[in-house]
Amino acid sequence: MGEKVVGLLLTMVFAYVTYRLYKNKGMKKGLRLGLMILTSIFTISSLIGPYTNSDSSDSSESTASVSNTTNSAKMKKSSESALSSSKEESESIAASKSESKEDSESIASSESESSKKQSEAESSSIAKASSESLVASSSSTKKASETSTTDNASYTQNGDWTTAASGMVFVSDSNKYYTSVKNPGNYQYMTQSTADNSGAKPATRGNRFAIP
Repeated sequence: MGEKVVGLLLTMVFAYVTYRLYKNKGMKKGLRLGLMILTSIFTISSLIGPYTNSDSSDSSESTASVSNTTNSAKMKKSSESALSSSKEESESIAASKSESKEDSESIASSESESSKKQSEAESSSIAKASSESLVASSSSTKKASETSTTDNASYTQNGDWTTAASGMVFVSDSNKYYTSVKNPGNYQYMTQSTADNSGAKPATRGNRFAIP
């Protein structure tokens, strides 16, 4: 703005000088014409000079603005690119974590199933062992009961001969049973029904050591 005011004042001064030279008839025509041309050039220069500088300044400012805009666009694009890259990395990490979580759940499920099968197998084994123990206990009880019955049904001694109680027999190693024997320690003493169930047969004849 200040340059324009100065240019306007110089224009008025040079214009006035040119006018005075034009009115001055006492000077030589050639000198006066030359000075008039020179002052006219100064007048025109002082008139358009500030506007030319202003246009140049405006052009520079416009160029700078365009450059700033371009730089801003580049920076924005770079920022968006970095943001996009960061987002992709975040998604990739999230996907990796999701896959890791699925693998962990799969492993946990597999371990749970394996543990469940092992537990079932152990329970089955325990139940089987318990059942076998119960059967063995029952068998032992039965045998003890039979032994008790056998002990209670005592045989009687009559001289050299030992006679079995009613319903009892002496079973020999040949799988034959007798009612009276001389050496009861050489025979198994049991009920007749037990002897029959074990496959023993009644002796058809006696001898000097046993009588049917």
